[in-house]
Amino acid sequence: MKSRRQSVSGWLFVLALSVTLFLLLVPAVRTSAIRQADNALLQSLNPLRSAPMVAFFAELTRFGAGRLLFFIVAIGTAFLLYKRRYSSAVILPAAYLAERVLNTLLKNWIMRSRPPLPHLVAESGYSFPSGHAMNALTVYGLLILLLVPLIRSVRLKIVWTALCLIMILLIGFSRPLLRVHYFSDVFAGYCAGGAVVAACALIQLAIHAPARRDGG
Repeated sequence: MKSRRQSVSGWLFVLALSVTLFLLLVPAVRTSAIRQADNALLQSLNPLRSAPMVAFFAELTRFGAGRLLFFIVAIGTAFLLYKRRYSSAVILPAAYLAERVLNTLLKNWIMRSRPPLPHLVAESGYSFPSGHAMNALTVYGLLILLLVPLIRSVRLKIVWTALCLIMILLIGFSRPLLRVHYFSDVFAGYCAGGAVVAACALIQLAIHAPARRDGG
């Protein structure tokens, strides 16, 4: 019971921290200091924007949205069904769909324009928070949360966790490198995605809470 209470407290902290940081970013990105920092960081990536690097990240960023991510969610859901983890098999696609709706609502609320620079991949719509960053942290974060307990090998657990974390970081980094987002958009996407993962973790803990026994 003590371990479960610690888990609940930990995820509540992650949820509160993620929401707080996101809400602090909303007014911050309208300040001149953050705008200048965002523009300076975008410019600092110019030496990295070689043709091979742009080609690599243009392909990798596709793992943060669209058909590829939908396919990954479908495979993850099928695996959870195969393992008879039915609640997890519902949470993964439901969280992804809810997160997509939430991202749209947040973008239409904040209405921040994308960087006024030549985009290196085709993008449209508002910029804050980054949908790819939010997608990545939500989906790959849940693939850690839901699948790692099903992996028996400690080494494989480490490899799987590292792979998912690398995908989260690289997809986020791809967005400013391709000039379609500011770094603050990416950080906001991580915060929003972190809130979704924390909420899902709390739902999982509630579903699998041990039944209380009535005293005699």
